[in-house]
Amino acid sequence: MPSPLDLRIHTRASRGIFPVHCDAMVPPPTRFLILSSLLLALNCVSCGVVGPAPTAPPAPPAPATLNVMPTSAQPFPGGGVQFHALVENASNSAINWQVNQITGGNAAVGTISSTGFYTAPGAVPNPPTVTVTAALQSQPSLTSSATVTIQNLSAVQGPLTLSPRLASITTSQTIQINVLTTGVNNTDVYWAVDGAANGSSTLGTISPSGDYSPSLAAGPHLITAILKANPAAIGSATIEVTGFPGTLTWRNDNARSGINSEELALAPSTVNSSTFGKLFSCPVDDYIYAQPLYVSNLAIPGNGPHNVLFVATENDSVYAFDADANPCVQFWHTSLLAAGSQAITTPNVIITSTDIVPLVGITGTPVIDINSSTLYAVAAFQTIGTSISSNQRLYALDLATGALEIKTDGAPISSPPGLVSAFSPTYQNQRAALLLDNGTVYVAFGSYGGEGEYNGWLFAYDSASLNQTGVFDVTPAGLHGGIWQSGGGPSADSNHNVFVVSGDGTLNVGRTEINYDYGNSFLRLANTVGLPLVDYFTPCDEASGQILGTTAPVLLPDSAGSSLQPHLLMGGSKGGSLYIVNRDQMGGYVGPCPDALTRVQTIPVGSAIFGAPLFWNDNVYVAPANGNLKSFAMTNGVVASTALSSQSPEQLGPQGATPVITSNAASNAILWLVDSSGALATPNTPAILRAYDPANLSNEIYSSAMAPPTTDLPGLSVKFTVPTVANGKVYVGTQTKLDVYGLLQ
Repeated sequence: MPSPLDLRIHTRASRGIFPVHCDAMVPPPTRFLILSSLLLALNCVSCGVVGPAPTAPPAPPAPATLNVMPTSAQPFPGGGVQFHALVENASNSAINWQVNQITGGNAAVGTISSTGFYTAPGAVPNPPTVTVTAALQSQPSLTSSATVTIQNLSAVQGPLTLSPRLASITTSQTIQINVLTTGVNNTDVYWAVDGAANGSSTLGTISPSGDYSPSLAAGPHLITAILKANPAAIGSATIEVTGFPGTLTWRNDNARSGINSEELALAPSTVNSSTFGKLFSCPVDDYIYAQPLYVSNLAIPGNGPHNVLFVATENDSVYAFDADANPCVQFWHTSLLAAGSQAITTPNVIITSTDIVPLVGITGTPVIDINSSTLYAVAAFQTIGTSISSNQRLYALDLATGALEIKTDGAPISSPPGLVSAFSPTYQNQRAALLLDNGTVYVAFGSYGGEGEYNGWLFAYDSASLNQTGVFDVTPAGLHGGIWQSGGGPSADSNHNVFVVSGDGTLNVGRTEINYDYGNSFLRLANTVGLPLVDYFTPCDEASGQILGTTAPVLLPDSAGSSLQPHLLMGGSKGGSLYIVNRDQMGGYVGPCPDALTRVQTIPVGSAIFGAPLFWNDNVYVAPANGNLKSFAMTNGVVASTALSSQSPEQLGPQGATPVITSNAASNAILWLVDSSGALATPNTPAILRAYDPANLSNEIYSSAMAPPTTDLPGLSVKFTVPTVANGKVYVGTQTKLDVYGLLQ
C-alpha cells in the first residue's frame, strides 16, 4: 500500500548523500515531531556536533605567594645583608620592607632599604635577633619574614685577615690596608706600625681607616690590626718601603750589571704560581724592543707623585704609564713622527731584511737623566709614501709631560765632513741601547740584518744642548763592524771610559800599516772631545768566524777580579765563546791561537751567545741560544769553565736570553729572564717570563707558562726582550702591550 507521506530527507556527509525515510504508518503529530528532530539532526551533522557543548566555569586565579630569601642571616654590627622577595601570581610585585614591624627599620634594630638591603645596627641590640619582613603592597596581609641575629664582635677569634699581606711601595706612595675578616670593618680595629699605635714620623703613620703613609726611610714595616672588641684577635701585614730610584738605563746601570739590589718584596719565598702572576696590561701601538724604564716618585702635573714606567715602540711612540695602577693608567703619549713622516716599513726595496718587522722606529732603549727630568730617545723615520731614504734623530722629552725639549725637532745624527766614510741613515740601524755618562749621550749603530755598505758608528752628544761632541767609525777604511749588541748598550766605568763591542767587519789592526779598522773587537774609548779609541781586544781566532758584537760589554765589579786584574769585562760571541778581558790592558790582537790566560779567558758554552752575561755572588750566568741557562763559579777573577755550577732544566730558544737579578742586598735573590723563543716561531707565540733561584738554576720558582694561558701568559714575543723589575713588579714588553706582573692580593 503506498505511503500517504513519503518523506525523503537528504543529509550530507563527508562521503555522500544518505536518504532518510519516515514510516508512513506513523501518526501525523508523531510524524511532525520526528520531522522536527530530523531537521535538527541535519543541522547538527553539518556542524560536526550534536547539540551545544556545555561551557566550563573559569578557573579561579592562583593565589599570590611571597617568600624572602635568605631566611636567616648573622651579620656583625654595621654589616649588611641583601634580602630578596620572590613574588609570584601578583599583578604588582612592589614590597614594603620592615624590621621588627617598623617600616624601613631604625638605628636600634637596623635599617632596610626599599631594595631589601639590611644594615645591622652599630651595636648588638637586646635581644640580638630581629625580624626582617616583606609585605606585598597590593596585598599587605601577605608577608614573609627572615630572622637576623647580630653577632657580637667579641666572639671573633683571630687571626684577622689583612689585605695586602705583603706589598712594596716607594717613599711617596700610600697604601690602603683592609681587614677581610667577615663582619669586621677597618674602623673596628686599632692600627699600629711596628708596635707603635698609629705609627710615627720615623715609622710611617696609619689612619683609623687603615691608610698607611710611609716615612722617607726605606725598610720593612709590620702593620698590625687589633680588634677593639677582642684584643686577642690580631692580624698583620708587611709593607716594604723601598728607596729604589728607578731603572733609568738598559739593564739598570752603566756597567750593564742587570742587578737591582733594592727589591724588598719579591723573594723565593713570595714568588710562586699561587702568590705571583699577571696583574694588568697596557696597550701600545707597535712592538716593544726597548727595555721599559722606571722612575719612582715622579711628580706628574695635576696628579702628584707616582711611580712611572716609560715604554718606547717601533712606531716612534713613547708612553708614560702609572707603574702601579690596575687597570692601566696612561699619563702621556708622545709621537716622535713629524708631519709627513712615518716609521720605516720593512722589508722594502732598500731593506730586504725581516730582522725587525713591520716597522722600524725606536729600537734602542732610551736613557733617562733623573737630575734634569729628561728622557733621550733616537727615532728612525721616512717620508710618507717613500721607501728610498730614511732619517735618524735624537730627541729629548720631559719626563713629567712628554713635551719635546732642547731641540724640539730633534738633533740630526750624521757624520761631520772630512771623514773617510760617511754615515748613511738609510742602511744604519740604531739597535743598541743609549748610554748617558758624565753629561754625554752615546748613540751606537749597526745595520738592518747585516746588509748593505754600512759601518759601525758611535756618536756622542752633549746632554744639555744635543750638540754633537764626538764620532767614532769602527771601520773607516773598510766595511761593517756594526755595534748591535743584541739591543744592549755601550757601558762606562767610573773613569768615564766607554766600552762597545763591534761585529763582523774589516780588521786591519796589527796586520797592515793602516791601523784603522776594528771589526770583531772589544773597544775602549776615552770620554774626551772627538771620542778617541784608546784600547781594544780582538780574539785570536776572529778570522775563523768567531764573530763578536752579539752581546753588550758587561763590566764586572772590582771584587770579582784579582789584585793583578781588578777591572774585568765580559761578553759573548756568535761562535759560543764567553770572553773575560782585563779592561785596563785589553791586549789588542795577538795571533796565532791559543790566547794566553793572562790576556783573556775563553769559556765555551756550546752555542751562540746573544744575551748579555751576568755576574752575581761569585758566579757568571749566561743563557746561550738553544741551550740551558748556565752558571759558572768565579774565584779571584778566574772562571772555572769545566766546573758548571748549575743549569736550568729548560732549554731556551734560538736567541737565548738576557737575565737580570733582584735581591734585598745580598739575600733573597731571584734571576729573571724572558724566554722569547716565540719571536721566531711561525706563527709567533707568547713570551714566557721565568724566575730561577740563582743558587740552583735547576729550581725554577716561577714560569708564566705554569698558569692557564688566559691568566699569566704575556703577549706575543719580541726577541732580545729584557724584563724590568722594580718595587715588587715585573714589566715585560711584547708586540702589542706591556704586561705587568706582581704579588697577587
